[in-house]
Amino acid sequence: MLDKFIEYMKNEGMAQNTYESYVRDVKLFQKYYEDSYGEELETLTHSDISMYKTYLLNKNMVADTINRKLSSLKKYNQFLIEQNIQEDIVIKEKDFIKIQKPMVKKKLPSEKDINRLKHFTSKDEKNPKRDFCFIVLFTYGGFRESELTKLKVTDIRLEDRFINVIGKGNKFRQVVINDLMYGALYDYLKERREMNIKNPYLFIGQKNKNTLKPLNRNFCNRQLNKYKEICKIDGKLYPHILRDYFCSNALHNAGYTIEQVANQAGHSSLNTTRVYLHTEDEDLLTLSNKL
Repeated sequence: MLDKFIEYMKNEGMAQNTYESYVRDVKLFQKYYEDSYGEELETLTHSDISMYKTYLLNKNMVADTINRKLSSLKKYNQFLIEQNIQEDIVIKEKDFIKIQKPMVKKKLPSEKDINRLKHFTSKDEKNPKRDFCFIVLFTYGGFRESELTKLKVTDIRLEDRFINVIGKGNKFRQVVINDLMYGALYDYLKERREMNIKNPYLFIGQKNKNTLKPLNRNFCNRQLNKYKEICKIDGKLYPHILRDYFCSNALHNAGYTIEQVANQAGHSSLNTTRVYLHTEDEDLLTLSNKL
């Protein structure tokens, strides 16, 4: 049954990390159910979900983790309905734990950090044009790592100044190409043509150079770990924090509206984008000390 569940999620365009996480959560619930009731799980009931939620709370599990597990089970609930095994959705919005969004924003890379990344990637001994383009698209395009590794050359509409993106939940959007992105893409695409690369995906490495496959998502973390050390960046550096940097920079410095940032980043809800309006922790500390 879980193999069919995986295929169901793949067909919905879910990223590998996401559907693997959902399957792990369902397996844990199956074990809990079998240990508790001595029978195999067939369908979901609201009472069983409520008791499972209480069980997780009693184990001092944090709210975010519990909500993620409930999301996994809700997706499994939807799958069971499609398979005609179950009729109703038994996990409601009220079952999820309401979490107040933090007013303190996470520490983002500084402008100096970003400039160092652009400087040192452009000077890389092996792949300066690719790595510079990689950093620039991450920083000024607001991409998710799965979106960036799956970009194809045909998605790049350079002269029209946009990139076609299939994002989370199989949603289509168009990301604007600014002047810096334009220059980076122009140089990298020219280099690709000169190398006569047949791989349709935009970013290539040694392992997928002569295949038709995209880079593994781990490529993004490896690259950022490499340049974090080269650039001597003290703070955290990982794919999503560059996406956070884009959203915050667009709202606070470039003058984007919330709706424009949500559109470019592919947020399904404006509430997700509103998080980036929050003040820096230093500002909040200053205000707190005035009490």
